[in-house]
Amino acid sequence: MISKKNYFCEMNNSFSKIFFLMLVVLPFVSCETPKSLTNKGNKFANKNLLQDANSHYMKALDKKSDFIPAKEGLKSTGQKQINIYLDDFFKSKNFGDNRAAIYHYRDANEMKEKLKRYNIDINIASTYTDDYNSLVDDYVSTTYFEAMNLLDNENFPESEKLLNEVALLKPNFKDVNNLKNVATYEPIYRKANEFLEIEKFRSAYFEYNKIPESYQKTQQRKKMALEAGQFTIAIVEFQNSTRQKGGESAISAQLSDKIMKLNNPFIKLVDRTYTQSFIEEQILGLSGQVSQNTNAQAGKLVGVKSIISGKLVTFSKQKNPIVTTEKKAWAERKVRKYDKETDKYFYETVYDKIKYKEFKGNNSVQISFQFQLISTESGEILLTKLINLSRRDEVHFAESNINYKNILPGNWRWQTKQSPNDIVETSYSQKRALRNLFKNKKNLLSVNDLANEIYEEIATEISHMVNNYNPENE
Repeated sequence: MISKKNYFCEMNNSFSKIFFLMLVVLPFVSCETPKSLTNKGNKFANKNLLQDANSHYMKALDKKSDFIPAKEGLKSTGQKQINIYLDDFFKSKNFGDNRAAIYHYRDANEMKEKLKRYNIDINIASTYTDDYNSLVDDYVSTTYFEAMNLLDNENFPESEKLLNEVALLKPNFKDVNNLKNVATYEPIYRKANEFLEIEKFRSAYFEYNKIPESYQKTQQRKKMALEAGQFTIAIVEFQNSTRQKGGESAISAQLSDKIMKLNNPFIKLVDRTYTQSFIEEQILGLSGQVSQNTNAQAGKLVGVKSIISGKLVTFSKQKNPIVTTEKKAWAERKVRKYDKETDKYFYETVYDKIKYKEFKGNNSVQISFQFQLISTESGEILLTKLINLSRRDEVHFAESNINYKNILPGNWRWQTKQSPNDIVETSYSQKRALRNLFKNKKNLLSVNDLANEIYEEIATEISHMVNNYNPENE
């Protein structure tokens, strides 16, 4: 047993508690209050920065809706901001810039509506409103006919901009909403029709998908594009050239599941239960043996455009079971003692000799899988890849019936008596390394667990390749 003195300091403990309380309380003290926000708003108002002032007053009222100083400040700066907008409206109107005048008035009205949410009512003189309505009537009529001319000349983008503005200023003006739909959807509709004509069915479908099905013949043509572009797939039985049984079936099952869950309207997986038995019959009738061509021909007879074939090429594994070793260390504990000379209590750190157990082990798996996507129409290999993946898992941890936070690394010669060779390692890095061992994971993944992870990743990679394959790009 080894010991050392550490005098106990009540004052340090008190300071620690005070510091902890400050850390807990400080975030709440530093939060912005309605009063602090209002004070900031006042400073902005004094500098005539009205928008910043309004923003802070509103934040204060969002925290406390009946905070009078903020409400008074907002009413004052809000009125000033509205007056500025109305002055700009008047000037723009007199200079003949009707569009600018319209939007200045709308800014003033928008500010008025914001203030109303905080129960602050600001009136806009009816003369401003009457002048605004008159300007809007003239501007909307002019803009509408300009948009019509652009639409007649099939300048859809510019026409759409003007019609959107008309709809903003007067939402129900004549047939603006119908014309806006034409300006927006017609170029997309025409582009989709062009793709349909050149048999780019996927491109056509996704263009039709951007516009409402009620627009012209979108619903009918979208359905036509989907049906014509459908890419039907069958998965034939995968082969296995390794001694590890069941791997090919696991990949096949997971691949089927992942393809079924693809968010791709053009990919359709034919029921494997039906197709597998039917394809096997066709293969036997065609040649009596399994090959790329007979697979493709049999798939064509089933009515699919492609088949997926695969082979588990290699499977290697390495097992290193968990090995346990006993390690020497020290257990730290505090002993309270009394010093007669100083008439004070102190704590002495004592180190006891202990043993703990350390565990090590690892497993690894390496798998190769060959996959092919084959056209049933031409027998051509559309996609192929040899997928090589590996997984390794290891554990290295420690266990003890003593609290690991009190265990220190080191070495000793005899457990019952001291030796000059006894060592207690007290450096931070060594203590941290040992404590991490006690916190490390303790469960070692089995070879089967690692293999299943690889099977899933193989299925995921194949499904992504199939999903990204577009026969129209060939």
